[in-house]
Amino acid sequence: MNDITVNDLSFRYADSDQLILRDVSMRVREGDFVCLLGQSGCGKSTFLRLMAGLEAPSSGSICVDGQPIDGTSLERSVVFQDYGLFPWMSAGENIVLALRQRFPEKSKAECRDIARRALREVGLKDEVFGKYPKSLSGGMKQRCAIARSFSMNPPILLMDEPFGALDAVTRARLQDMVLDLWSHEERKKTVFFVTHDVEEALFLATRIVVFGQSPSQVIFEKEIPLERKPSRKEMYESRFIMDLRNELVGYINQDVLSHVED
Repeated sequence: MNDITVNDLSFRYADSDQLILRDVSMRVREGDFVCLLGQSGCGKSTFLRLMAGLEAPSSGSICVDGQPIDGTSLERSVVFQDYGLFPWMSAGENIVLALRQRFPEKSKAECRDIARRALREVGLKDEVFGKYPKSLSGGMKQRCAIARSFSMNPPILLMDEPFGALDAVTRARLQDMVLDLWSHEERKKTVFFVTHDVEEALFLATRIVVFGQSPSQVIFEKEIPLERKPSRKEMYESRFIMDLRNELVGYINQDVLSHVED
């Protein structure tokens, strides 16, 4: 099990008195696809960095199965918006490098085979293995980054606005691809996916968590049962999704208005 509990989490940088997150609490079950939704600058990416162990809480805790997160771990893989690929290595070798760290008992040949299979699973041809990131489109680079994370098979996957810089068509295709990869796993990863796009959150999530403006707290949380998750066609036909969309936008707008009035 990899249940995650966040207790009264607050964070400020060491050289600042300004709180970014304040008393954030939530409980996430193993296999949840959690979309962290909110305005730009509300602390969503900071929360993800705390989940990754790249920052430490100022107070409170994040626990996985009761154990506090203490530094980075290969049990938690991160997909960044800027892809995170080393430009001096081919796409395939970027994946192999991560696999050698994750599975030191495997030979380099085995890791190469896993990397090629992972690239095929995200819709890329075998020839991409030998190409350098500079020769790939943004969508292809993000597919490589996703292939790297899924091939490492971490129980927890952290995705920081991974499709934010992509065009609408590529973005939709990659959303479909990630959902397909996640839903077909025998033991689903727990995913934390940062976005400021309500439509993206509604399409991807089994749980939506809305952060208010900084210093951020959770202002709304909603579970979407698997049986009620919409297809792309149902996004604008399902009464449940339409009502939830209005509810989400209402909470976000109310939070904006309360800060403007202050």
